[in-house]
Amino acid sequence: MKFSDRLGITKPKSILQLDSMDNDLRNGLWQACIESFFHGGSEHDYAYDNVFRAIMEAIYVDVFKSTTENIPHGYQNGIRAIREWFNKAEWFDVYNFVEFLIQNFDKQPFVDDGAFSWRVFFFLEREKSGYRIVNRLLAPITDPLEIAAVSDAAKLGAKYSNAREHMGSAIALFSQKPNPDYRNSIKEAISAVEAVARVITGMPKATLGEALKELSSKIAIHPSMKEAMNKLYGYTSDASGIRHAQRGESDIDEAEAKFMIVTCSAFVNFCVQRMG
Repeated sequence: MKFSDRLGITKPKSILQLDSMDNDLRNGLWQACIESFFHGGSEHDYAYDNVFRAIMEAIYVDVFKSTTENIPHGYQNGIRAIREWFNKAEWFDVYNFVEFLIQNFDKQPFVDDGAFSWRVFFFLEREKSGYRIVNRLLAPITDPLEIAAVSDAAKLGAKYSNAREHMGSAIALFSQKPNPDYRNSIKEAISAVEAVARVITGMPKATLGEALKELSSKIAIHPSMKEAMNKLYGYTSDASGIRHAQRGESDIDEAEAKFMIVTCSAFVNFCVQRMG
C-alpha cells in the first residue's frame, strides 16, 4: 500500500464515467436520495405519512413494475428494499431511477423545490459523472455553457411552444439509457430550429430552407451564420442525411448528436433573443 493511500490521499478522477458507475458515484446518488426521500421517521407515524407512501407506491408501480401489495411495511423495511435494489442495479437503471425522482418528486410537498436536483448535481460533478441534469433529464452533457444553451431552448415560452417541444424530445431521445436514439434526437433538434424560423418569418408551413431565406428580413443575422444553418439543414435532409435511411444507425454517434443539439439550441436562442 502506498503511503498516500494510508493517509487517505487519492488521485482526483480525471476520466468521466459514461457507460459505468463506480461505488463512489453510486453512494453519492444514494446519499442524495436519503436526504430528500428516504431518511425515514418514527414507525408510529408511518401509516399517516402520505408523502412517503406516495413515493414508495410510485416507485413500485412505475419503476419496478410491481404492485403496491409488495411494498414492505414500515420506513426501515421499505428503505432497505429500495437500497438493496439500488446497490445491485445496472448503472443506467440507477440514472433512470434518479431521473424518475427528479421528474416526479423534486417539488413541494415532497421536498423543497429543486433541493434534490442540486444534491444530485453535486455528486455527479464531484465523482466525474459524464451526465448532468438538463430539462429534468440526465443527459451526457457536462459543459456548463452547453447545458445552459440546451436548457434555455427547452424552456421557451408559449409563442415558441412547438420549438420547445421539439427540443424537449431531442433531449429525451439523446438521454435514453442504455440505448440513446441519436438519429431521431438530431431530427428533433433541427425541427426546433425550423419551428422557430416559421414563427419569426410568419411562414407556418415553410421548410427550414425556405424560412431561412426570409429570416434576415425579420432579425439581424449575418449571412454566413444563416448559410451555416442552411448547410446543417442540408446535412440532415439530403439523400445520405439524417432524415433518410441510407446512413446506418451505428454511423451516428453521441458526438454528432450532441453537436447538433447544442448548435441548434444556440441558434434557436439567438433567434428568439434577436426578436426581443
